[in-house]
Amino acid sequence: MTMPWYSWAYLVLLALIASGGLVTTLRAQRPLALGLLRFAAVVVFACGVVAWHRGSGANTLFAGLLFAATMVQAQKAVADANELRVRRLPAAARAGTALGGLAVLPAIALGALAVWTQMGG
Repeated sequence: MTMPWYSWAYLVLLALIASGGLVTTLRAQRPLALGLLRFAAVVVFACGVVAWHRGSGANTLFAGLLFAATMVQAQKAVADANELRVRRLPAAARAGTALGGLAVLPAIALGALAVWTQMGG
């Protein structure tokens, strides 16, 4: 099954979110391992989008990776909220951070649906 154009556009958006997060981590002089972990989480979400459209490949290993990536994303959301509260960033920065966090939610859902359908749900 081929992916529709809007799924490709969404994968590009996820790539921008992942690379932007990595650049932000490096600019803020935070640990590279943390940036790479968050980058890898978004890669797992992107794989979930592809798995949903392919209709295969979402096995138990992927389910575990999806769970771990979701936990990483949840930790990032809490860290972002704490930083926004402390640093008093401008409204545009706060909105961008919030939209970036919200933009990955459909990918998490598609990955979960791919696992569910693959497991006979």
